[in-house]
Amino acid sequence: MEKSCKDYAPHPHLLETLFAFKKKVSAIFRDVLGIYEIHHISITQVTSQKKFISLSSTPALEFNLFNSALWRYDRSYDPQWFTLNRHDYWSNLYEPARYDELYYLKQIKHDYASGISLATRLNEQTLIYSLASQKSCPNTLDAFINLHEDFYKIGHYCFNLLEPLFHQCEIWKEK
Repeated sequence: MEKSCKDYAPHPHLLETLFAFKKKVSAIFRDVLGIYEIHHISITQVTSQKKFISLSSTPALEFNLFNSALWRYDRSYDPQWFTLNRHDYWSNLYEPARYDELYYLKQIKHDYASGISLATRLNEQTLIYSLASQKSCPNTLDAFINLHEDFYKIGHYCFNLLEPLFHQCEIWKEK
């Protein structure tokens, strides 16, 4: 996968962005946390310059992922996956060579039994929604796949409220 995403990289201000708007981001994500047993949500925007900007209810997760090279082994950030506007369980998107490390970093460390990534386009933006649950019951696992349209709607709702913050992050590159 590393070859296909070599043109993509975290935004230069990604790590500081994860914590810069924590209060505003938390207030928006708080509206959806708990629905369908969602305990984590993040939105990653893929800019026209092929940079990733993320806002998260669990900023430490994305911080650790992008502060290391592990994001390169998570197909959620592979253009061959996200340009298809698909959705899949996190565990299916981990490269086998780094599966254990990604599973530990994204799931065990934060006590998430399952997670799902959903790629989409909205308002001419490429977005990756990432949601996770601490519940491992069959109903929660089924909801994560069978109710994916609802998860897209939740992501769209949050992105529409967070779009000004993403825009502000884009402007940082010019300074």
